[in-house]
Amino acid sequence: MHNKSLKEQLQTEYKKFEKIEKEAIERLAKAPEGTVYVNKHRNGVQFYQKVNSKDKKSIYLPVSEKEKAIALVQKKYDHQIAEAAGKQASLLSRFIKNYDPDCLKRIYENTPDIKKNMIIPVVLTDQAYAEQWQRIQFQSKEIGEDVPEHYSNKGERVRSKSEVMIADALAMAGIPYRYECPLMLGNVIIHPDFTILRITDRAQLYWEHLGRMDDPEYVIKNLRKIRLYEQNGIMPGINLILTMETSQQPINLSVIKEMIRTYCI
Repeated sequence: MHNKSLKEQLQTEYKKFEKIEKEAIERLAKAPEGTVYVNKHRNGVQFYQKVNSKDKKSIYLPVSEKEKAIALVQKKYDHQIAEAAGKQASLLSRFIKNYDPDCLKRIYENTPDIKKNMIIPVVLTDQAYAEQWQRIQFQSKEIGEDVPEHYSNKGERVRSKSEVMIADALAMAGIPYRYECPLMLGNVIIHPDFTILRITDRAQLYWEHLGRMDDPEYVIKNLRKIRLYEQNGIMPGINLILTMETSQQPINLSVIKEMIRTYCI
């Protein structure tokens, strides 16, 4: 699952404060009447209850009613919590209602086509950003003559039938990608199988398909590669997608599509 947008994070915060307020109000409904006052007395404390705020006198709560005193202390705390959480929920609700992160993009999108070519947009639309990202030139890793030829529907050569499935599934989902684009990690250059642009938040992801997991040397080599990713802040399940197969357990298209839905959209 990809990182949440700011709006999603705000909605999560709103729900958190709303839940805290609701739970505090529910506890208040079950709390004893009145308020409690605490006085220091010698080496201890004494508790006094006022059932009504208009009462001039307070009722002393003996040790036998300590639980009531504790409940009244909790009541005051819950009242403050309900008030503060409710205020934050209200503020977030109003902000979320008016927050529009795409307003700048829409100005350009709504500009007549004849005028768009005359404008340098402050914020690129998702489509324009994706097109610009896709146009960047790079030198992919050379594929040796001894490697069987496999081609995606876009006509690009990849190294295996499984990578054809991944490339075609990404293209079908409208996900921009680069095949074996060089990536510098520290002082080492590697070539991720797929470098992917997640358009929704413009994050760059990497997809490694480990196709020979029944080959011990291959496994060791790729574990080193995964460690290199991790050492450079590219973490599996966040911005590094890993799929695996063996000769007896090949990957299938449903798994690939699920990976795309989970991480790339």
